Amino acid sequence: METSAGEMTGGASALAGGPVGGVRVLVVDDDVGIRGSLRDILEDAGYAVTEAGNGEAALAALRESPRGCVVLLDWWMPRLDGAGVLAAVAADARLRARHAYVLVTADPRAPRARFGTVLQALGIPVVAKPFDLDDLLDVVEAAAHRVEGMAA
Repeated sequence: METSAGEMTGGASALAGGPVGGVRVLVVDDDVGIRGSLRDILEDAGYAVTEAGNGEAALAALRESPRGCVVLLDWWMPRLDGAGVLAAVAADARLRARHAYVLVTADPRAPRARFGTVLQALGIPVVAKPFDLDDLLDVVEAAAHRVEGMAA
């Protein structure tokens, strides 16, 4: 659950697990409509979904999470954007090792130019908006398998 300010509520239990191999998806985007659409798509595909409206809320949820999850991360957000989240992930071994990240952006060149080395080192795919639903679901499924492998 989330407050109107876009902050995550529900704490660690909100990321406890989902129906597809127990992997939950955290959708991080400041656009309520995009979060809702992604939630609908992912839930229809069988995933349990949690939302965060900014990077600060996402990092708090990820740090408290008892299990790994797939993180669909928007690049452009207020307060703490995707770049800030990736910088925190790169600096935190637990965040790097526990969760699988997918960057979603309208301009896929921007993160590659600024964080290409980090994206490559962490194996973070970049999905361009508007996204093809089948492609997005394939990327989420691959990320879910990475999370399952991390837990093994």
